[in-house]
Amino acid sequence: MFKTWNECVIVDLPDLDGIQIVWTPAEAATLLSEHWPVSHGSAYNAALNACTDGMLGTASHDQARQTFISAIEEAKVRMMR
Repeated sequence: MFKTWNECVIVDLPDLDGIQIVWTPAEAATLLSEHWPVSHGSAYNAALNACTDGMLGTASHDQARQTFISAIEEAKVRMMR
């Protein structure tokens, strides 16, 4: 099992019913690659790379989480705090 983030990220994606509670880079990478409303943008690319690297252990979990939040902001996805 993957190590979880200290704080989850909660997003509301238009293609999925209900909110998504994201605890790991793996969950974030899945949302980015399979359910994200846009598939371009510098924050999107950085987040996909950082979350994949976080899954592999070659990037920090904090870095993966921060880039995922940047992708949320770039795509104008609703995030709950």
